[in-house]
Amino acid sequence: MINDLKKLYDDWNRKNIILKDFNEFIEIQTPFVDMHNDFIHLYFSKTNEKYIISEDGHTLSELSMLGIDVTNTKKRKDYFYKKLRIFGVIVDENTKELYVSFDNLSDYPQKQHNLIQCIIHISDMLITSRNNVISIFTEEVKNFFDESDIIYTPDLGFNGKSGNQQNFDFVIPHRKDTKEKIINAVNAPSSQNYQNTLFPFVDIKDLRTDSEFFVLANDNKEPISNTFNKSLNNYGVKVLPWSNKEKIINTLKVI
Repeated sequence: MINDLKKLYDDWNRKNIILKDFNEFIEIQTPFVDMHNDFIHLYFSKTNEKYIISEDGHTLSELSMLGIDVTNTKKRKDYFYKKLRIFGVIVDENTKELYVSFDNLSDYPQKQHNLIQCIIHISDMLITSRNNVISIFTEEVKNFFDESDIIYTPDLGFNGKSGNQQNFDFVIPHRKDTKEKIINAVNAPSSQNYQNTLFPFVDIKDLRTDSEFFVLANDNKEPISNTFNKSLNNYGVKVLPWSNKEKIINTLKVI
């Protein structure tokens, strides 16, 4: 059953990447979705002997239309530039375009993957509270872990079967009687967002056989969708509702 599920997922991923040649650039429709649950579109071009993949300024433009400026407070700005550094993504300060550049065409898969991960993290982790103050879900999780004495390492990457590095928000190291726990925090556990969440785990699962996989799903605004929960469980990724702090502590805290 596991091999069947992996094959179905790989086939789905290949079939849903659509390339269109416009001479000066190639449009890439990915199977991953943005904050509006629309497919993320990227644009591949070559200039001055360098290859460039861009999202054409869409991400920051959409956030701005929602009243979110990622740089107008120190906390948001630090988070934004931290994610850019982790994924090796550049922002054009004039056009607000996010892009990656590289010299060798063989770097294309990893660079595209890094840009997609960066877009998803920036879009998904910025949440608006009831008083319209922007907070960051991963920061909330980090503070909760600290207060609960849950030992972790943030922002770790592992190479997957695809050859790409997959980045995760938190890793709880293994102890004598417990397995390593690899964790991502997801602000929007919707039926449309399960693909974004699932792929990094699927990519590393066979290479991290002594690990357990978890998603902390923010259910404060909307309930976790059945499709999201079932899809991740089918691949051995356990979904922990953010509203159930006691369950999170009992599951993740190493005593």
